Amino acid sequence: MNCPQCGATIHNDVLFCPECGARIPTSGQLANAAPPLQVLQGRYELRRRLGAGGMGSVYLATDRRLTTAQWAVKEMSDMSITSPLERQQAQAAFRQEAELLAKLNHPYLPRVTDHFEENGRHYLVMEFVPGENLRDYTNRVGLPRPLHEVLRWTAQICEVLAYLHAQQPPIIFRDLKPTNVMITPDGTIKLVDFGIARLFKPGKERDTQAFGTPGYSAPEQYGRGQTDPRSDIYSLGVLMHHLLTGHDPSTTPFRLPPVNQLNPSVPPYIAAAITRATDNDPAKRFASLIELQQALFGSSNLVNRQAGLPPVAQAARVEAMAPAPAMRAASTGLATAGLWIGIISTVLMVIALGMVGLDPALESNDILAGLGVLIAIGAALFAVISGILSLIALVSPNTAQTVHGRRDAAIGFAASAGAYLLCCVLGFFIA
Repeated sequence: MNCPQCGATIHNDVLFCPECGARIPTSGQLANAAPPLQVLQGRYELRRRLGAGGMGSVYLATDRRLTTAQWAVKEMSDMSITSPLERQQAQAAFRQEAELLAKLNHPYLPRVTDHFEENGRHYLVMEFVPGENLRDYTNRVGLPRPLHEVLRWTAQICEVLAYLHAQQPPIIFRDLKPTNVMITPDGTIKLVDFGIARLFKPGKERDTQAFGTPGYSAPEQYGRGQTDPRSDIYSLGVLMHHLLTGHDPSTTPFRLPPVNQLNPSVPPYIAAAITRATDNDPAKRFASLIELQQALFGSSNLVNRQAGLPPVAQAARVEAMAPAPAMRAASTGLATAGLWIGIISTVLMVIALGMVGLDPALESNDILAGLGVLIAIGAALFAVISGILSLIALVSPNTAQTVHGRRDAAIGFAASAGAYLLCCVLGFFIA
């Protein structure tokens, strides 16, 4: 690039020109120096378009009143809608999105600060969320994603959905998909686009309108019933399935292939939770986000069920106490260590018993018997270690979530107990 003061060629990363010493403006400052695309309300300067849909666009905007602030301005144009009824419905949905977001306050939701109409178009001003959405991210880095990454996102999505479902009346998001999940540079997620969110009304047989994204939306969103919190659970299960397998759910709506068939490395309990969450029958799904969190992150004893504790607080407690994948793997490794050390102790004790038992038939009985006793002492120490490791693994809730962990811990404890029994037999021979 060239210095705007003297025209000298300079590197893109320098702050001051080496020739004239002039300060080099940043790319953001250069962008802001260009004329805005449009000025709304005499305040919001639209700088560039962030994205576009069928009925409008989202722009990055600067603020003439708060010069350091950046906003995302969502524009809805109903010019292309010829039906008066459809135009009215679109305007009502846009106003509903503004009103829904304006009353919400959660770290995983963008803040809404303003909405207005100007020149026949409707605008929504909200917090600008830096980063990229899940679709763009996965297109860039590829699928499937590692389990620990998916579970980190899932924990955050569970928390914000639990917050929405805890509102009075509950708010059903209804459009959970990769493009509506933003990932900020620090790894935090934000749910965006509440255009089809709705308030849950008990006793209503079905939704007035069918909305959603094919593949990600629950069957009841297509005229088969009323959406409720279980509809969001279905979409979250589909999203997890997509991230862990790379399978595009829009190619087989309502018929997802088994997770382990596409990615055998996914733990069985995770696959089972996804299968239950994506059942076409709402009655067979998890009844709440809390139940889904228990299935994914820990047993029911991790949930604080104190009277009056709101669901979102229970969700946060589950997330905070949930074992990380590394912890779960370490616990399984503990059980495996107990298994093999127990087997080794048993084998050594059998050898020692044989050597001591043979001593009457050999002339070098003192040497052989003494060596057998030394081996037996070492085997006993191994048995102690095996018993402790296996017992710790058996009582660990992390190991309890894995079939192989429970099996290895049980066999290891049995092997250490067997080694002690052989030690008693050896003592009888020595006596």
